[in-house]
Amino acid sequence: MTKKTFFRENTIGEIKTKNKVNINSLYEISNLKQNEYTIIPSFIPKNYENSRKFMKHGPEVKPRRYYSLEQALEIRKTPVQLREEAFNQIKNYEFCGYTFMPLGKDKRKRKISLIECLEGARLFAYSHQTNAKIFVKPYDKPERVDKEGAEVIVEVPSRTKKERKNKFKLTSVTIKDSQEKYAISLNFGSDHSCPSKRFNIRYKYFSDKESSGIVNICAHDIAGNLQLIEQELSKKKNIVPLQMCQFAIPTQQTVNYYLKLENNLLIYDENLKNKNKLRKPNRAEKEIALWSLVKFLGHDKTFYSKKSRDGNVADYKWKS
Repeated sequence: MTKKTFFRENTIGEIKTKNKVNINSLYEISNLKQNEYTIIPSFIPKNYENSRKFMKHGPEVKPRRYYSLEQALEIRKTPVQLREEAFNQIKNYEFCGYTFMPLGKDKRKRKISLIECLEGARLFAYSHQTNAKIFVKPYDKPERVDKEGAEVIVEVPSRTKKERKNKFKLTSVTIKDSQEKYAISLNFGSDHSCPSKRFNIRYKYFSDKESSGIVNICAHDIAGNLQLIEQELSKKKNIVPLQMCQFAIPTQQTVNYYLKLENNLLIYDENLKNKNKLRKPNRAEKEIALWSLVKFLGHDKTFYSKKSRDGNVADYKWKS
């Protein structure tokens, strides 16, 4: 399967044609010029067998939990405020994503990696910078929407050439300004099943306190939700979907850093059998690197998009 040009990364060979430089920290990746690259050893924590194990069982950033609607109404903090609080308090950066818990009968934790937040923003930008539009149709008329949220039919383009669009339904989407919006946003769900979800099977360790049931949010879900946010803002001046968005929206600075992870970084891995033992960074390493950026710069400079500083997310520059 071949990626569309918009999503293409440099190959190892292409990266090695650039000028090699040394760095002293993950943050310094952000200082690499377009014609520079660096090589660093793998930095996945040693107690995880591989990248997949870390992404499934690694530590999570946990924004403050609401355990009842009454508590949510008393505290009245929106998802972005809870993320800001949690992101700014991290003491290290070896995380596999952040999570939130729903209210009500559904006890499955929602989990989002920063990688998916970046890829969702990239898909959203792709749809606006090409003719591959994202289609969203919210069903938000019935009275129960105030308490249960809307259902939204979504069509999102594929990142792969000659693949058809992904069509699915988002559920428990916050559109109307009711007091239940704090609970509705926590119950966000999707019937979408792409490979990143389908094969992300997770069984808990004996020491885990939580169940194995987790709803993993992917880039397609995020891109669809970003399109809904834009549609509601532009057509109805409705800020509620943005206000109650559970996804961290990256800044242009974070996008630039992510592109350097893809195009200016190689990993030295002693476990490889090839002669030079070099490879591209895997998902775990990208995720950890993104959290290192959050720790160094804080929430607002990394995952709080401001139009005055960053421009529109739809217009972000995705070419390194």
